[in-house]
Amino acid sequence: MTTIDRQLVGYLKDAHALQEHVEAALSELLTTAADEPDICRPLGHYAERTRAHTREIEARLHAHRSSPSIIRDAGQLFAAVLEAGLGRSRRDPAGRHMRDAYVAVHLQIAAGEMLRRVAERAGDAETARIAAAMCDDAQLMSRELSDRWDLAVDMSLRQHGVRDVPPPPGGDR
Repeated sequence: MTTIDRQLVGYLKDAHALQEHVEAALSELLTTAADEPDICRPLGHYAERTRAHTREIEARLHAHRSSPSIIRDAGQLFAAVLEAGLGRSRRDPAGRHMRDAYVAVHLQIAAGEMLRRVAERAGDAETARIAAAMCDDAQLMSRELSDRWDLAVDMSLRQHGVRDVPPPPGGDR
């Protein structure tokens, strides 16, 4: 295996671990936002796309005679579980989960961009295509989340018992 192939496999393993983490973060947000179809619809679709990308990454790892890194995946899952556990002790799950999903989506964009570029240089067009699709989906989800910050604030305030809150300046909701 050449140096660039080793790099590519490393980025594939990192992307797989990140996808596993994002799936856990999305699950938490979907649970928190279960009563908000305006958030659940795009998140549910994105969760499906994330699972599909995870399977595609696994296939690319197998094509390179490798497999997901149990240690990397376990570390990412442990971090997700730890975050979820700590988050339950806080009283703002809606705001925290929205923030975490937004950050996770941007991590996916960064991981996908690096994976795509290494794959292109390694001559792996299929991995580059998958990475580009991951980035496209993550950028779309980033816009979806950005359009819903006021809804996340409303959910957070309701969780704290605040009911009569004026709409945001400009009435955007």
